[in-house]
Amino acid sequence: MKIFNFFQHYNLKKGIFIAILAWLCFSTLFMLAKVIESKTTVPTMLFFRNVLGLAFIAPFIFKEWPKSLEVKNIKIVVIRSLVGLLSLFFIFLAVQKISLVNTTLLNTSAPLFVPFIVWFWLKKPINYKLWPAVIFGFIGIALLLQPDSRIFNLGAVYALASGICLAFTFITMRMASKKENLSSFLLYFFAIGMIATLPFAIFDWKIENGWILLALFGIGLLSFMGQVLFYYALKFGRAHHIVPFTYSAVVFSGIYEWLIWDKAPSLIAYIGMVLIIASGIWIVLLNPGKNS
Repeated sequence: MKIFNFFQHYNLKKGIFIAILAWLCFSTLFMLAKVIESKTTVPTMLFFRNVLGLAFIAPFIFKEWPKSLEVKNIKIVVIRSLVGLLSLFFIFLAVQKISLVNTTLLNTSAPLFVPFIVWFWLKKPINYKLWPAVIFGFIGIALLLQPDSRIFNLGAVYALASGICLAFTFITMRMASKKENLSSFLLYFFAIGMIATLPFAIFDWKIENGWILLALFGIGLLSFMGQVLFYYALKFGRAHHIVPFTYSAVVFSGIYEWLIWDKAPSLIAYIGMVLIIASGIWIVLLNPGKNS
């Protein structure tokens, strides 16, 4: 699937630029979900995201048929599809309860969880040099979880769950970007998501007006573009150089929150942000892996 002709060779600057564009798409998607959350439902948003993703990818699927049905590792493709769906599910729940910035930051805390997932799943030991970054990163998360009489803010827990899912996404997407054709990868990604969300959407369908329908179309388009761009960013640059720019989403979310809701993070939230972002970048750069 050749969407851009210059996606041919390793080029770090272009890879970083593409990654930032991808996270602009994702942070805009999160913003739209927060804007319309009272006028639609989470299953409706997820279903539209997957149906429209299939619609956007359809021309490339038919062009490459039947080769577009082939995948090298169906297990990785299915896991990637499910954790990607769960990550967005938790994001949509989180934006209903906490700020857009905190949702995005806890979502992008994913690098903190990657070493543990790699250790548990791929049986690769954790580099002892990562522990200071992990500790400071989890201190930052604790500050954003905002413990109170209810133990934890539920919205922050949802956002943190999305970050854990995103960590699985980084690992599986890096695996897939090396071997899988993009059109095949996205076909299964959106098809599995559509099948999984259809029963819930049928019983919890809500679209109040045409503007909400337009916003749902935007969510589908932004999800599709974000997936394509991040896939190519990982092909264009090594993962340990590209993943730190995930945190650009926090900047975009901060701008949206300031422009739309006229809100700014608290001092504690700023401290948490610095700890999480610095720790995440530390982990990614210190532990790039042999093939990243």
